[in-house]
Amino acid sequence: MNPSKSLTVAKLQTTPVLIFEGVLELYNLYTCHIRPFISEAFKLKHSAAWTKTTLFIKEDKKWFLVNNFELFHLIKSPDVDFNVLGQKVSVRYIPKDQFNFDISFYELINLIAQHNKTIDIRLVYSQLNQILDQEINQKLFGKNIFAITTFCQLIKINEQTYYKRPSEGVL
Repeated sequence: MNPSKSLTVAKLQTTPVLIFEGVLELYNLYTCHIRPFISEAFKLKHSAAWTKTTLFIKEDKKWFLVNNFELFHLIKSPDVDFNVLGQKVSVRYIPKDQFNFDISFYELINLIAQHNKTIDIRLVYSQLNQILDQEINQKLFGKNIFAITTFCQLIKINEQTYYKRPSEGVL
């Protein structure tokens, strides 16, 4: 296993970083339906950007981010605070065949659980349900479907709470 090393946000801003294809849909879900409802203070202070090792897959001259969705926003933002640019983040490079969907999925679930009172959990569930195919569900849960009961257990709410929550845009 490759040891992790530290890089600054400023260094990562000068690197061609993309989101790894295997987690692109999770990243889009985070960007559209979760991130807008998380306070800026939380993003900067409690973000996984500072506490978790960020995994990258290097191919050609590109780096593909596997986890740590908030870090991607920081390194792509043109107006990052000077103090943030100097922050060091722990990074580790993994080969493509060591990619594990679980890492990104559970990072996203953790964010959903932390912010379930401010995000549209019914919309998030329906989006996740579309992303998780039968093969991924088997791998993650040993089941063919991603049931609402499973989702509720993962984000630590009961089903009554789920059904009582108002939802915008859920079919």
